[in-house]
Amino acid sequence: MALSIGKVYELEKELDSVFSGLFGANWKEVNKAAVMKCDKATLTNLVLSAVRVLGKSKETMQSAAACYEAFAEEVMLHQNSVIQLQDELLKSKSEQMEAVQTTVKSEIRSFSDVVKKGCEDRITATQVKAAVKSAVKDDDRRRAVMVFGLEESANEAVQEKVKDVLKVSCSTARLLVKDCHRIGAVRTGYVRPVKATFHSNETAALALKCGKNLRGTRFSGVYISPDRTREEREERKGLVSQLQEKIRNDPGQYHYISNGTVSSRERGTTPSPRTPASSSQPFFSPSIPPSTPRTALDRASASNPCPASRRMGLAEQHRAPSPHPTS
Repeated sequence: MALSIGKVYELEKELDSVFSGLFGANWKEVNKAAVMKCDKATLTNLVLSAVRVLGKSKETMQSAAACYEAFAEEVMLHQNSVIQLQDELLKSKSEQMEAVQTTVKSEIRSFSDVVKKGCEDRITATQVKAAVKSAVKDDDRRRAVMVFGLEESANEAVQEKVKDVLKVSCSTARLLVKDCHRIGAVRTGYVRPVKATFHSNETAALALKCGKNLRGTRFSGVYISPDRTREEREERKGLVSQLQEKIRNDPGQYHYISNGTVSSRERGTTPSPRTPASSSQPFFSPSIPPSTPRTALDRASASNPCPASRRMGLAEQHRAPSPHPTS
C-alpha cells in the first residue's frame, strides 16, 4: 500500500463512520457505558470493523516507515552533495587567497623598488610646487581665449564688448564670460588683445570653434585664438612663417596648419582624416578661398586690408596672430 495523504483521510473517515453507525457519535465520545448498552451482534460488528481498520492502519504505518526511510536516504545524499560543494568552495577560496597573496607580494616588491628608486631620485618641495603651479596655469589657459583686433577706447566696458562679439559668433548658444581684461601696456597705435576667461573648458572650446563665424560681420576684424604659453606662441610664430613661405613658393597648393605642422594638398580635394591633437589647441584650416591670387602674400593682404599682425595668419581659418604680449 503506497502512502498518501488521501489514504490517511480515507482511513480516518472509515473509522468515524464505524463509530457513528454503532454509537451515533464520534469515536472520541465513546465510553464504557455506551459499550455496555450494546448487544452481542453490535459488539461483533464493532470488533470486526475495528480489526479491519487496524489492518489498514498497519499497512499505512508500514508505508509511512518505508517513505521515511527513502526520505532519510535522500536527505543523506543531499547532505553528501552539500559537503562536497563546501569542500570545493573551500578549495576555490584557498586557491584565490594564494593568488591574491602572490599578487600582493609582487606588488609590494614593485612598490618597494619604486620607493627605493624614489629615495635615490628625491623630488624636492620646490619641484612639486612648480609642477602644481604649472598644472593650475595650464587649466586656467584652457578656460580662456585671446580676442585680437577688438577696438580699444578709454573707460571702455571690455566685458560687454566681448559679449557682443560672442553673440555674433555663437548666436545659437549663450556663452557666459567670467572675466575679461586687456593684456599689455597701453601704446599709441596698438590695440591690446583681450583675455576672456570662462567658467569651463568646454565653453572656451566652443568660443574658439565659433570664431570663424565672425567673417563677413561687423566684427570681421576680430579673431579669437587660444591662450597660449610663451613657448607655444614662439612655436606658432614659426609655423605661421612656414605657412607664409609655402604660400609664396607654391601658390597652386592649398596650405594649412594642422596638429602642429604645416600641410599642403591639391585644391578641391578632401584632406585625409586627422588624428585629434593631444593638446587643447584647436585645429585651424585655411580661410583664403581658392579664387584668391597667391603669387605673393602682400597681394592677398592688399585685397583684404588689415593690421600687420593679422596679415601674418591670413591663410588660417581664425587668422591666428603673431604671439600676443605675455600676460
